[in-house]
Amino acid sequence: MASDRPIEVTSAADALARASDNDLRRYPSPDRDGDRLYPLAAPHCTPTFKIGPSDTIFAIGSCFARNVERALATAGKVVLSRNFDLGAIGESLGDAANFFNKYSIHSVINEVRWALERDSFPGARLFYETGRQSYSDCQLGLAKLEHPIEDILAFRHRYLDTIAQVATADVVILTLGYVETWYDRELGLYLNVAPPVRLVKNAPERFEFRVLSYADVLQGLEEFYALLIRHRTKPLKMLVTVSPVPLLATFRNMDVLVANAYSKSVQRAALDEFVRGKPGVDYFPSFEFVTLSNPTIAWSRGDYRHVSPDVVNRIMSDVLLNYVESDPESESGELPTLTSEALLSTARMLSKLEEHQQLTELIEVNRAIADGDGELLMLEAASLRQLGRDADAWDRLATAVKVDPARPVALERLISLCRPLRRREDAARLLDLHAQRFPKRSEFRGRISWV
Repeated sequence: MASDRPIEVTSAADALARASDNDLRRYPSPDRDGDRLYPLAAPHCTPTFKIGPSDTIFAIGSCFARNVERALATAGKVVLSRNFDLGAIGESLGDAANFFNKYSIHSVINEVRWALERDSFPGARLFYETGRQSYSDCQLGLAKLEHPIEDILAFRHRYLDTIAQVATADVVILTLGYVETWYDRELGLYLNVAPPVRLVKNAPERFEFRVLSYADVLQGLEEFYALLIRHRTKPLKMLVTVSPVPLLATFRNMDVLVANAYSKSVQRAALDEFVRGKPGVDYFPSFEFVTLSNPTIAWSRGDYRHVSPDVVNRIMSDVLLNYVESDPESESGELPTLTSEALLSTARMLSKLEEHQQLTELIEVNRAIADGDGELLMLEAASLRQLGRDADAWDRLATAVKVDPARPVALERLISLCRPLRRREDAARLLDLHAQRFPKRSEFRGRISWV
């Protein structure tokens, strides 16, 4: 429940002393730390725990949790929430149903409680009949279940077996989504998605639309935490965050922009109080990463809602470098600043924004990674050309040809660069190499008539 105490109470003298030691206390401006905000925001986090090499991870929450899972799995971590066998029904639904997405804290609590305290599961009462042998489970997104009720129940218990792994995972990652919720008064249950329209028309008094308050969210977080602690035998390491994905539409009588601002801010505020006094529970600023960045690179699909995969890579790079135990130093003796995936993603974003100077500076800082990646070298070469540094671009493309010999693009760009650099002999030599490696790409060679 909400506390009547401030989030923090510190003496004035200590607050002033702490401020003098905090290099990140001033909001960035164009002439001071501006690159920490635009084009890509880089909020700092202070980890209180580490994810060990053998630690398992369980992610739960809104659709952004799926992005987190994929990134961690790609990084070689064991992600239990991706480890499931849901039988024939689960396979038939595929990814389209989004039935692992839990959009409110109460939807998360429902599934975890039913999984860990199976006697609390409502069973067949949870399924709304929508047609002849057709059912809707409003905890599982928009999944349409056209199977006998006994088969659906068996599938549902398989699903809960997957959720139950939250009690054995070393690290739990919770992503909060929305505060616009639906409530079934007959079952005394918050739903994950809106009930079927036909059902609402047939039983108008059964369902309610509810907008959660700060106290509702905080109480839900505390309930979720207590549930985990009650059923775990190992210490809990937990990352909590707010999904940056905004509301698609609102059911409130207001502008969706205003409704979304409330939805995100009330959950973000509740998390600050929730993590207080809980060892091993950290807030991670993925919400700030996305919403403070340049919209041109923050969103994919051009819809202002789906987070760019490149930004997700940058976010997860910060998670990995800050939280995951690894070799303390690279071969060069310097601590890495980005994972290789995040470096490539960042370079792509800077190239898209035509931030050529910033791109070349970033890659120079991460030279050891870049010199082994053909795509990074080509991005760097393109920016160097825009900066009038053709000779340096030549060197990068020549390296790209060596590290990625099976890719024709690097070699073709190197050949094309021979003309402004007046390296006709090199062009002839490289054309011969091109003919050997890529004999079917004669159309390109035919265009190099100036040799």
